[in-house]
Amino acid sequence: MKRLLYATTALAAFVMFISTSSAGAQQPQRSVSEVVKATVDSVVLIVISDESGKPIAEGSGFIASSDGKIVTNHHVIEGAHSAVVKVNNGAFFPVDGVVADDGDLDIAILKVSGKNLPPLQLADSKDLAAGDHVVAIGSPLGLENSVSDGIISGFRKDASGRSWVQTTAPTSHGNSGGPLLTMNGKVIGVVTMKATEGENLNFAVPSQSISTLLPNSTVRPLGTPSNIDPNPSAPSGGDRVWTSLTAARDYIIRRDGEYIYVRWTNLPAELRGTAAFISGEFKKSGDKWVGKLTHFVPLTAGQSQYWCRQERNAELVNVTDSRIEGRTEVWSAVDPRKCQPSKVEWKAFTWIPK
Repeated sequence: MKRLLYATTALAAFVMFISTSSAGAQQPQRSVSEVVKATVDSVVLIVISDESGKPIAEGSGFIASSDGKIVTNHHVIEGAHSAVVKVNNGAFFPVDGVVADDGDLDIAILKVSGKNLPPLQLADSKDLAAGDHVVAIGSPLGLENSVSDGIISGFRKDASGRSWVQTTAPTSHGNSGGPLLTMNGKVIGVVTMKATEGENLNFAVPSQSISTLLPNSTVRPLGTPSNIDPNPSAPSGGDRVWTSLTAARDYIIRRDGEYIYVRWTNLPAELRGTAAFISGEFKKSGDKWVGKLTHFVPLTAGQSQYWCRQERNAELVNVTDSRIEGRTEVWSAVDPRKCQPSKVEWKAFTWIPK
């Protein structure tokens, strides 16, 4: 009898040891609120603008690298002339351009000039199964950082062979591009679409599709075709830094066919990490290149600071591999409260390779 008691006690202790060891080996999953708290600073709102600078659409996205790669949907940025990324702490980053854009996968990766940003990690769908709990974060109808949750309903393939993660996590217009997260806070997919014919039929592009595009690093302007040559012939031979002989600024300049794109790159220390930018687009017209330089910079009036967007007409009259000459409108005596000049003059400039 004593032997049986000892054997039963030993077996119970062994089972308890095994159970405790297995539980300790498993990574504990978080609650929905814990997942949101750990990831929300990596989720962004993307505001898309047209040629006149007027906002025309909004979508969601998330930070995928500490140096400013932002994942979203191709259809979010389709037709964009410019875009701004807003992060959870209220800071804005102008989009420098696109490093990857795949219309078939409906994935785009944008680039902003950020440093030490909090990226999300990608999950492997092999580690997940139908029924697993997931969380979606995005900005449906402009309601920033809205949270919904559900389960993975299945892993599907469409008639074209594309893979999708089906989920019951509710989504709406504006959720597009936002992350679908596991309960460990990793991205299992990018929220893309919903089926209107049924309830809770929502779909995300799986994370494997993102990982194949993330290594890309060449930045091209928004609005250029996704199949464009990433290293086109240019007055600068591709993305190169040019410096102004008439202003203390450096620009990254690129020529794509009949277009020349310009972006201010050496922002003063006090403007780094803000939404400040100067960018331009010029189109060939006869013997000149005609376009605009857009300035978005802070102006001061008394003790107050106002952010002002200025659209200045400009033209390039001489474009070679070693020199670019042109002229642009200059606003003088600007009223910062109204962002309106009392006087506009034309001023010549010269850029040379740095």
